[in-house]
Amino acid sequence: MRVVKTLVLAAAIVMVTAGSAAASGPGGGWEPTSTPPFVIPAGDVCPFEVKGDIIRDRERMRTPATYPDGSPKVQDFAGVLVIRYTNTSNHKTVIRDATGTIRVYYLPDGTRISQLQGHNALPIRASNVGFPGGDYITDGDFVVIRHPDGNREVPVRLGTMENLCETLA
Repeated sequence: MRVVKTLVLAAAIVMVTAGSAAASGPGGGWEPTSTPPFVIPAGDVCPFEVKGDIIRDRERMRTPATYPDGSPKVQDFAGVLVIRYTNTSNHKTVIRDATGTIRVYYLPDGTRISQLQGHNALPIRASNVGFPGGDYITDGDFVVIRHPDGNREVPVRLGTMENLCETLA
């Protein structure tokens, strides 16, 4: 297990340095996608309920690699995304730019490794093991490993992270 984890972390670090060009380089296959408005119940991510209203959304996605069964092996997400976050208990609101790029690698065991660049939204369950729970806005280069059990690690953090649970409290 330790060897597998080390290999996954090494692959994640390589993605930070090499994945950037692939995620934003030339190529077709882009399709429109969008993020729907959302409500995260109290206790799931923050101690209070968080409502997300989409202000601007011009996202797109593509699947440059698939497994033989057609399921995604690699997916890219890019485009404009601006979200208004509201703490529904005290009505405090902030607007955040989550415009960035994400490249997701889907491993056969169910692990997902995501490379985030620019501004991105990153909700992490309050019960997460491996990284503190919160509703984060990232700015920079990050690698997020989502294990099959749903727990997430963030082994590469080159930039800033704002925890909206703290901002909206």
